[in-house]
Amino acid sequence: MRFQVPQFIETEEKIIGPFTIKQFIFITIGGMLLFLIFFLVPPGWFVVLAIPVIAVTLSLALIKVSEIPLYVYLANAISFTFNPKRYIYKPGQEETNHAPK
Repeated sequence: MRFQVPQFIETEEKIIGPFTIKQFIFITIGGMLLFLIFFLVPPGWFVVLAIPVIAVTLSLALIKVSEIPLYVYLANAISFTFNPKRYIYKPGQEETNHAPK
């Protein structure tokens, strides 16, 4: 009996138009936030507040850094920044970072 092995398992499937489900969720949350802002602030302030919301929403949904989605990249950066680091010295090992002389 033969079974077909799935290919392209690393790529996310386009669910809604040209967007994956995660991208669609980011864009939907941004749209809901814009809808809320539209009714809570005066029209002049809406434009001022809408531009950064749109920029952040589209950035999180569409930009990739080294083939890693921006939201994953930012989560890794925050995790690295705030998690404790352990530097372990092992005698006998040569140092890898030498200051230029």
